[in-house]
Amino acid sequence: MILCMFLFVLLYIVNLSILFMSSDSAHTLTGKGITASVSLTLAELGNLITIYSPLNQTYNFSIGDNYTLDLNVSADFNASSWTYSLWDLKHNELVNDSIGFSPNTTFNAVRWSNELIVSALNASGDTINASVIFYVNVPNSAPYLGIINSSIYVCEDSSLSYDFNVTDVDEQTLQFSLTPTNPFYLDTIFTSSSSQTSTIELFSGVISESDATSGINSWRVYSETIEVTDGEYSDTSYTNITAIGINDAPLVSTIGSKTVQTKGDNSTFYGVVSVTDEEDGNENSTGINFNISYVNGSFFDLFSITSEGVMNFTPNENQTGVYNLTVCSNDTGISNTHENISICGQTGESIATCQNFSLTVTDENRAPTITDYYPNDLTFSASGTENLYFNVTNYDPDGSVPDTYWYVDGILKEYDSGNLGESFTHIFECGVSGLKTIKAEITDGLLNDSIEWSVTVNEVECTEPVGGGGGGGGGAGSFCSEKWVCSIWGICQSASKSLDIGLLSGTDYRNILEDCNEIGLSEESCGVQTRECFDTSFCNTTYNKPVEFQSCYYTAIPTCNDGIKNCHDDACELLIDCGGPCPACPSCSDKKKNQGEEGIDCGGPCPWRCEEVKPLVKGIKPLYVYLMLGVLLILIILVIIRIIRIRRIFLFKRRDKDEEKKKTFK
Repeated sequence: MILCMFLFVLLYIVNLSILFMSSDSAHTLTGKGITASVSLTLAELGNLITIYSPLNQTYNFSIGDNYTLDLNVSADFNASSWTYSLWDLKHNELVNDSIGFSPNTTFNAVRWSNELIVSALNASGDTINASVIFYVNVPNSAPYLGIINSSIYVCEDSSLSYDFNVTDVDEQTLQFSLTPTNPFYLDTIFTSSSSQTSTIELFSGVISESDATSGINSWRVYSETIEVTDGEYSDTSYTNITAIGINDAPLVSTIGSKTVQTKGDNSTFYGVVSVTDEEDGNENSTGINFNISYVNGSFFDLFSITSEGVMNFTPNENQTGVYNLTVCSNDTGISNTHENISICGQTGESIATCQNFSLTVTDENRAPTITDYYPNDLTFSASGTENLYFNVTNYDPDGSVPDTYWYVDGILKEYDSGNLGESFTHIFECGVSGLKTIKAEITDGLLNDSIEWSVTVNEVECTEPVGGGGGGGGGAGSFCSEKWVCSIWGICQSASKSLDIGLLSGTDYRNILEDCNEIGLSEESCGVQTRECFDTSFCNTTYNKPVEFQSCYYTAIPTCNDGIKNCHDDACELLIDCGGPCPACPSCSDKKKNQGEEGIDCGGPCPWRCEEVKPLVKGIKPLYVYLMLGVLLILIILVIIRIIRIRRIFLFKRRDKDEEKKKTFK
């Protein structure tokens, strides 16, 4: 009896020591392990759980495996029920919570760090816990691009925004490449902290006419290569982006209100309508047609407009009044349109642009007047981000409707016409301070009136945007969202030579040299490469501006077989000597068995296994097996027949010999 008690106490001390050691190892990984260990050390004698599997170690699995492990436990008490909970420590997520089980079973772990907490109820109804932390290791696998359309279209005067997904089960930081760039670029717009998939945007700025034309064709095709790498493996996809040219409407200059007198000065109305057509490239070219009419649509028969856009009219006393007119200009359209131009909302045919204006014919012109305005106080203070509102009420004794021009510090900001009351809003934005002026000027074409406000602007400090938001404007809490794009990195130049010829400052050279030392490059091999970046949102801020120069491995003549990841031939390699200007890197989508794959684009580093070859009907062996068995059976039969024939021949010969012997003895 005494010996049994001694052995039991000794066993308890040994278990207690193991628990303390487990607590130390758990402390280095997560706080949860400390709690579980403490609960064990405080457990009463006879209330202990031992976890035999899994252990506090690393378990190795292959790509595509289920992470199934044995769950072997025991207790030194009669446990009425067992449960386990599993924590994903990398993502701090509870994967399984209080799952019932029977000892000596299996469970599925998650990749990376796991914490398994095992619980059991003792006879008193108390919950006894034990925990273990272990690691699931899986080799690195290749990232892969989602479906990208082989043909993508974007229209002139609009921007491309095309989203696709890229998946990396290893959740690594990925590098993307688009060749060629300009006018198209790549940007990561969303990555979930616990997701294996990121959303990538293929985008552009506003497509110009030069971007969307090629020779005589009013479209241009860009053959783009999209690549992604995790630094070891990569994937590649291809697409053709077609920029479709459209017919831009002709631009007609502002005509505004006009006044002409029947006698004295200013008795002749002479005006030239200035029109610019982007496709033609000339002002008032022969490809532009003009016509003039009343606003109600009837032809204006007092005077006409020439093919050059000239209006010349001298009225008489019987023609006084206010005439509301419309001048329209038509272009000739474009030829060689793309077959899908309809997605741009037009056919490429002729487009007309019209301008309304009023012509006042009077015996003696009288000046228009601003009869009311807001704010009533012409001198006031405002914050830089305050939305300021202004308006004026106009009157013209001759019955015309004056035009209104709005100026901020002498710069024209807005033109209004067709109303006796006009308004204007303005925000000076953050970082602006001092005395500013807002001016409203009205005119009938000959005489003017104006009102001016003096605004003392109190500066509001600009703060870096946290994220999101649209472009433009301002207002408290509203910021322009920067969207930077960069050209490809230039060829790696010698850092020391760049310093000598003045391309690098002394400070920049020392920084580059320090970077080279960190990656093990000597001064002779230390290079620098540059690129140009610009903000497509034109925010005029540089909060998120990318770096425009970096260190690199300098070689005099970079090629696709120099064993160096570098840039040349107007592109940059994705991995060493592949991608970009070089042949595509091996991938899990190139329909080739390479990079250690077990089959074509499967197995090895690919994130999916190769399919097993299965018979057409389950339980029946392939046809070739039966053919082999049939051939073998035929051969056996032929051999047996041959043996029988040989035996018969042998017997016949033996009988003949016996008969000859008998004759001889006789």
